[in-house]
Amino acid sequence: MSRRILLVDDDPAILRGLSGLLRDEGYGTETAATAAEAHEAMSKREPPAAMILDLGLPDESGLALLARLPRPLPAPVVVLSGGATPGEAAQALKLGATDFVEKPPTAERILTALQNALALRDLEDERQRLREELAQPGNLIGESAAMSGLRKLVARAGPSDSVVLVQGETGTGKERVARALHLGSGRKGRFVAVNCAAIPAQLLESELFGAERGAFTGATARRIGRFEQAQCGTLLLDEIGELPLELQAKLLRVLEQREVERLGGTAPVRVDVRVVAATNINLMHKVEDGKFREDLYYRLSTVPIYVPPLRERGKDVELLFRKFATDFAEKYKVKPISLTDDAKEVLLKYRFPGNIRQLKNLVEQISVLSSDNKEISVESLQRYLPKANTLPALYKTAGGEKENLSERDIRNVHVASLLHDVGKIGIDDAIRAPPVDLPGGTGGRYRRGSVFHLQPQRRKPCRARI
Repeated sequence: MSRRILLVDDDPAILRGLSGLLRDEGYGTETAATAAEAHEAMSKREPPAAMILDLGLPDESGLALLARLPRPLPAPVVVLSGGATPGEAAQALKLGATDFVEKPPTAERILTALQNALALRDLEDERQRLREELAQPGNLIGESAAMSGLRKLVARAGPSDSVVLVQGETGTGKERVARALHLGSGRKGRFVAVNCAAIPAQLLESELFGAERGAFTGATARRIGRFEQAQCGTLLLDEIGELPLELQAKLLRVLEQREVERLGGTAPVRVDVRVVAATNINLMHKVEDGKFREDLYYRLSTVPIYVPPLRERGKDVELLFRKFATDFAEKYKVKPISLTDDAKEVLLKYRFPGNIRQLKNLVEQISVLSSDNKEISVESLQRYLPKANTLPALYKTAGGEKENLSERDIRNVHVASLLHDVGKIGIDDAIRAPPVDLPGGTGGRYRRGSVFHLQPQRRKPCRARI
């Protein structure tokens, strides 16, 4: 179907000439000789695909018409004028026109301006479609207030090129958020992810920035780094807190200068990459300990996004359970599992230190091992859950229902909590998990990594690295 272009000019010869040119190029046309006719055409339920507008109209100037059209403009506007001042041209662009063409226009100039205007509108329509898609539960699943806020934040941040720092506990879905940001950016390049903790420090520099042939032993050919692989796309730097100090300065330079220098190279390479960093630790603590550059921290956290843990998402747990149950039923060709009402209550009260990843593994385990895949009872569910969601009992034993816990009580709860989580999610993730929430905020005084030698945290003075 041809795209309809509205031509607005009080000169019949101009209208005939433009109409013939555009019809030859496959466009449909509609004409208006006054601002009133043009306003009526732009106010229709189905406005034209674009408008070519002369500024010198008899009843009202083109600038005045532009100013009173609704925002955003119903269609992109290319302005024509034979004697406009530079100020009028600037004002037209300020009011939303995509281009300014002097009369008499050449065929090439008017077609280029129109094609650019339509391409810009198509891009904006696509971005809006993606933003609306990102706001749907099927991408970042959940109906809780926390997830609704997260989707809105991702939709706002997606179209920008700003660096984003995604923070959240292990298993909360930080990479999924990064992919949603890439989807909403409209960037044509790839989404590339690199885990800074999974690559040995001596190899990480060449992995990120690339290396020239002969840069080190075994470099028999040029290696393109992850930044260049993500050209015109998005690069996720996962576990950014594990990036060695010596590479942090180089990363900061890349973010500031928008160029990388391959290992062994002599000339910088320009890159157009949107960077998203992710971490499950408090980077400011690492800054205070002198293990992370303060200037890099502030550069990465231009747009901070917090991904809530599963325990803060209420009945999203049940929603995710059903979603995973359906997925695994299809994968393994079995009947989807479901829960009795009592089992749902147990599931909703569970802490899930491994968050969504732990829930997904739990649903897969039950789907595979459950013999008849009927409703799962409380007793059956508890066989699959790690034994201890015993922390409430520990709180009661330690006096957790009171506001004043003794130092010994606090230590006991923290030790039990750490040992409880180690058996479920492994020592590394258990150490990185946040402290137990205790009454009066007493839980946050201890780091889980030093749980067997608990001392209140003493903040080191901030040492800025310039």
